[in-house]
Amino acid sequence: MNGRIFINYRRSDSPGAAGRLYDRLLQHFERDQVFMDVNAIEPGVDFVKSLDEQVSICSAFIAVIGPDWLVAKTSDGRSRLNEPTDYVRIEIESALKRDIRVIPVLVDGAIMPRPSDLPPSIEAFARRNAVEIAHHRFAADCDNLAGGIKRALGMDPGLSAPTQAHLSIAQGGRPSKLSWTEILFSFRGRISRLQFLIGFVATMVFILALGGAIQFAANSIFDGTDSAGGDITKRLATFEGRLFTIMEIATWWPTWALILKRLHDFEHGWKTLLLFVASDIATTVVDLLDKDELSTQLLIFSFGITLMLATIKGTSGPNRYGPDPLAKGPH
Repeated sequence: MNGRIFINYRRSDSPGAAGRLYDRLLQHFERDQVFMDVNAIEPGVDFVKSLDEQVSICSAFIAVIGPDWLVAKTSDGRSRLNEPTDYVRIEIESALKRDIRVIPVLVDGAIMPRPSDLPPSIEAFARRNAVEIAHHRFAADCDNLAGGIKRALGMDPGLSAPTQAHLSIAQGGRPSKLSWTEILFSFRGRISRLQFLIGFVATMVFILALGGAIQFAANSIFDGTDSAGGDITKRLATFEGRLFTIMEIATWWPTWALILKRLHDFEHGWKTLLLFVASDIATTVVDLLDKDELSTQLLIFSFGITLMLATIKGTSGPNRYGPDPLAKGPH
């Protein structure tokens, strides 16, 4: 199986739910594995031919059914589903006549149509086991759907798209390694304690070196007195303080990228990262308010929890965020 997923939906019935489902599935599959016509068909292309071709190369077909799916009408009052040129019908017909897993997905309280409600060419669709996605548990229901699709396609249901990509390399090969650009700037994947420590220290050293160079240049340019004989020491100190604040903010991206990938090693994600984000923002705000004592306390707290990430071992083996960064494949 090629692992591609086709999302069928009616634009007048459930575009919002289909769009949310598409976005959620991208957390489990690569972008080129999920096809949704509104995103993928180029202008000027024969959409009937294109849709049939896209369905033919898919392994799973999701039909999103909303409350008005069955009763949708044309401009002259005829049933859309009974029109041979209805694109929803065309796609379902194409999927049913091929060896493709067809999954009806009920959204917004919709119910499954009966065989007698459907045109003869798609009556078999009513016999497919449906999945309900409720608004109040949308994410969980989508994740369960993704897990079922993965099992049907012979994929590990517990692994995310990045992990599947890493583990689908040549059989018996090593898990692919993150480059240092990815380690410092990407928010995907996992890193080891050593990678985290090296990245964190490198970021701090770079910023301190750059700040020191700028401070040295500023002190060399000014001799403490302006052209009118006034003391500029305070203004220079203020300038340096604001400069270091800007540089501190500039470290947020690589620092948060490092922390999130390290959190992934413990099977934690964005919600846990928000604690570090809040701490960094609070420290910067306190610095700007010249609350030195409180700023020092926050800095010590932030350093302490960051140090924990560099000392505690993560989970062994692959998890939903990627392969074990300490894993070694056979030679």
